[in-house]
Amino acid sequence: MTLTPSGGLPPATAYHRLPIRLLNSLWRVANACGRARVSLDADEMMDRVRRETGLSDFGDPRFLEPYQLLCRCLQTEANLNPAGRLLTRISLLRILRHRVWAEALIKKHPEILEREIKAPVVVVGLARSGTTRLHRLLAADTGFLHLKSWETVNPVPWPDSYGAERDPRISSIEKGLKAVLYMSPQMASVHPLGAHEVEEEVGLIQHAFSSQLFEVMTYIPSFAEHLMQHDQTYAYEYMVRLMKIVSWWRGDDDRPWVLKTPQHMQDLDSLMKVFPDARLICSHRDPIRAVGSACSMTWNAMVRDTDSVDPHWVGREWLGKTDAMLRKTLEVRSGVPARQQTDVLYADINRDWRAAIKGIYDFLGRPLTDEALANMQAWLDSNAQHKHGAHHYSLADFGLSEQEVDQRLMYYRECFNIPYEGGVKPA
Repeated sequence: MTLTPSGGLPPATAYHRLPIRLLNSLWRVANACGRARVSLDADEMMDRVRRETGLSDFGDPRFLEPYQLLCRCLQTEANLNPAGRLLTRISLLRILRHRVWAEALIKKHPEILEREIKAPVVVVGLARSGTTRLHRLLAADTGFLHLKSWETVNPVPWPDSYGAERDPRISSIEKGLKAVLYMSPQMASVHPLGAHEVEEEVGLIQHAFSSQLFEVMTYIPSFAEHLMQHDQTYAYEYMVRLMKIVSWWRGDDDRPWVLKTPQHMQDLDSLMKVFPDARLICSHRDPIRAVGSACSMTWNAMVRDTDSVDPHWVGREWLGKTDAMLRKTLEVRSGVPARQQTDVLYADINRDWRAAIKGIYDFLGRPLTDEALANMQAWLDSNAQHKHGAHHYSLADFGLSEQEVDQRLMYYRECFNIPYEGGVKPA
C-alpha cells in the first residue's frame, strides 16, 4: 500500500536532507538493475548472525512468531525507502546478535538468572503524558536503579566489551544518536536523546520482537494488530532476563528499579504477571494534548524511513490505539490491589512538582531526602522544557478535531478528573 500525504503537513520527503534524497534515488536505480538490494528476510538475517558470531542459540523460540511476522510486514506493508530498509536491517541484526550473545553469556554465568528484581516502581501512562519527566525525576534519586539509553539499546555485553577501558556499546550509541539527529533533527524536540540519559525499557522488550517501537517507526498495521491482540508475557519475561544481565554487568545491589514505557498501557496484564509486586505510578494528561502529541511523535519518527506517510492514517491509528490501551489499562488496574497503585496528574506536576513527588513517595513509603530533591532539581535545571525547541503539533494535521478526541475519551477524563489544558472545553 502506498500512503500519500494529506492535511497540512509536508510530504515525508520534505524531511529528508538532500544527501539522503540523492542516496535513495541512486539506490533505487541500482535496485532496478538488480543490485544493492537490502534483504529483510527473516531466515537470511538469522543465518547471517550465525555465521558472524559462530553461535546458533537465539533463546526461547517464542520470539520467532512475532519476528517472522514483523519481517513479512516490513516487506509487504512498510513501504520503506532504500535507506530505511538498510537502517531497519541493521537494527534487526543488532537484536539478533544480542540474543545469541545473551544465551552464551547465561550458559557461562547461570548465576545471572538467580538475581532478583523485587517490587519495581513503574510509571504507567500514555505517550506524551509527562511520563518521561516523571521517570527521570524519580531516577535522579540514587535510591533507585534505572536504565541508561545505551543499556536499553545494547543491553548485552559485546565480545569486545570485556576488559575494555570504555565499553564500545557506549560509543556505538553515541554515533547512532548523531546519525538519528542528522537524519531527523526534529526528534530532539520530541524526546530528549543522549547515550547516558535515563531511558525506558521498551528497547529491552524490542529484543523479543514485540515492541511498539517497530510500529512507531514504520507502517506495519498487521504487526501492530498482532501485538494488540496477543498475550505479551514472553516479551516481558525476556525483558526481565535482559534486566538481570544489565544488573549483573553493573554489579547492582538490591535497590528497586524505576521503570517506564507507554507500552505498559497496552500490556499491563503481562507486566503484572512478571512483576506481581510492582508499584504503579499512573500519570494522566488531557487526552486531547496527549493524542495530538503522540500523533506528531509517530509522524516525526516514520518520515525518516519512507517517502510517503498519510498523517490522517496516523491520526486514526493512534486515536484508536489510545482508546484501546486506556480501556485495557482500566480493566487490568481493577484487579490490582489499591495499595500497589496511585495516580498523578500532569497538571499537578506542572503546578508543583515537589508536592506531586512528595505524594508519590508517601504512597511508596519511602523517605524523600534532601539529596534526592536536590538531584531532581538539578535534572530539571539542566533539562528545561523546550530546551531543544518547542514540539509543535495540531490535531487537524492528522485529520482529528479536539471535539472528536474529547468525546471518544471522555470516560477517561471523567474517571480521573483530568482538567483541560488551557482550562477551556472545546466547543
